[in-house]
Amino acid sequence: MINNDEREVNFQAGIPYNDIIWYDVVGQPFGTASYFNAIVLGDANNIVDTKGAMAVGGNFVSSRGLSLGYGNDGKLTGTGYNPELVRFLVGGNVAMQGPLVVIGHVVAGGNFRAASGSTYMIGKDGTSDQVQELTELYRANNGSRYWRPSDREDHYAVSSYDAPRYIPAGRIDADVRDFFEEARDSIVDFHDCIVNLQPNGSSVLRYHEWILRGNDPDQNVFLIDVRPNGILNKEIRFEIPEGSRAIVILRTGNNAHLQYGLWGEERLANQTLYVFEDARNIFMEVPAAIWGSILAPQAMFHAHQTGGTVSGNAALGGFAVSPTSGFEFHLYPFIGGVECGEIAPIPSVPIPLPTPQPAPQPMPMPPRPLPTPQPAPQPVPIPPRPLPMPQPAPQPVPIPPRPLPTPQPAPPCPPCAECPPPREQIPCPSCPEILPTEPCPVCEECRPCPTCKECEPCPPNETTVIIEPIAIPIPIPYTEMKCKPQCKIEAGVIFGCIWGCSCCHNHSWEIKLYKACGESKKLIYCIDICSCGCFEFKVPYEDYYLLEINPVGPKANAITCKPMLTLKNVGVMSLMFC
Repeated sequence: MINNDEREVNFQAGIPYNDIIWYDVVGQPFGTASYFNAIVLGDANNIVDTKGAMAVGGNFVSSRGLSLGYGNDGKLTGTGYNPELVRFLVGGNVAMQGPLVVIGHVVAGGNFRAASGSTYMIGKDGTSDQVQELTELYRANNGSRYWRPSDREDHYAVSSYDAPRYIPAGRIDADVRDFFEEARDSIVDFHDCIVNLQPNGSSVLRYHEWILRGNDPDQNVFLIDVRPNGILNKEIRFEIPEGSRAIVILRTGNNAHLQYGLWGEERLANQTLYVFEDARNIFMEVPAAIWGSILAPQAMFHAHQTGGTVSGNAALGGFAVSPTSGFEFHLYPFIGGVECGEIAPIPSVPIPLPTPQPAPQPMPMPPRPLPTPQPAPQPVPIPPRPLPMPQPAPQPVPIPPRPLPTPQPAPPCPPCAECPPPREQIPCPSCPEILPTEPCPVCEECRPCPTCKECEPCPPNETTVIIEPIAIPIPIPYTEMKCKPQCKIEAGVIFGCIWGCSCCHNHSWEIKLYKACGESKKLIYCIDICSCGCFEFKVPYEDYYLLEINPVGPKANAITCKPMLTLKNVGVMSLMFC
């Protein structure tokens, strides 16, 4: 078992630019990504500061700047100048309106744009040709032919005063697509194994906190189940033996709502792992401080609009935050050593277990031979994988391969054989009284309020059985989601339905959709629907939108009235509610 002191000594922030290959690490759910403060397997936007390194499998878009690799104290503790480590790795495109400042290298698989003033600080390796090597790595086709990295005594500065500069993945023969595909497979496998662990600790529920108690000297597993609403509104506090790990499995349903400002504590941050079992969306609804690492490769993380921190490693399916937020990732790497699954059979020929760190001198990337299948006497769920055995080539699928679905509707009625017999003949219920509504506010772009449709008469001589639907969020396995084409999100369409109001009165709803433009917003749709109804907007996928829903009518109250809302399709890059 690795203790905290050893972890601090052995930890490196980032991976070498001449060895961008995925490695599994025994007992480490994050594998090679443990060297990244955060790995986002899909798209990410507007992150302002990450104290360690960061990897984004999709595109990174920001209306502001980003700093990486400065360490928790701003004095490069835990990071420092290094001649070869990549601290910002992106599989797709980078589009930033502000400057990018990194203590380390920057590699991207797609197009790259960042503001003038972007600078990368690279450590010296003591060789006479390092300046020429950096000049070749960061050359820009439209840049000045006189550009050179500048000497800053203890490091070199790669500046973008003349043209945006970065290392294209193809220039160093790095297959970043393969790297992120293998990362997703490995992290998801470990996630699925952990959520099947049996809890060996207890949870004491108090008014404002969960106290998680365990006495295992190595690994304590806890379960917090808040289905179906997914509300996490209490502090999480641990009472575990010194030096042991705490693994918290969180069952929330499709949507997890973080509504408390503190999880864990700093002294246990390296030993704490929060595993979201079934969440597809994680909403940080307060600017919370989370001490510990987050394992949620299937979930989109929605950070708070003003700020918040995650102090540990994070593996997420996607990341979204407001352009004005001060959200940050802090550098408290998880110690690993997780015991999950059975022990793999020992091969007949010993295989060395080196760390993922390559030799300090740059060297050409070796070819990756296909692995030789190892005999196994019996199937095991997730066997530890010997290092540095390369992984088998995954099936080529787009990144991210698994869309993040919106909350699912109620399940269909079971087959008729299971349905209860119809009740006795009952009269058709009378149509509810339609209450007068207030007129829509006058605005230039609003359309007139529609007239509510009258209730249709009941069909004659038919038995009416009233079945009240109850919405029950049901997690859907990834394999089922991947095989059903109807689960795909349609790009450019925002579609949802309102099923009533929490106040139990009938009144209309005014629905407005704004396009966010920097600090301002522009109204593009304004419609009214009755107490129950659906809406659909067709808009460009790439923009950012705000959805505003207000109650209308004499019994409507903007404070107490909350719509019962289901979003069936969100096919845009970013959608926020207000």
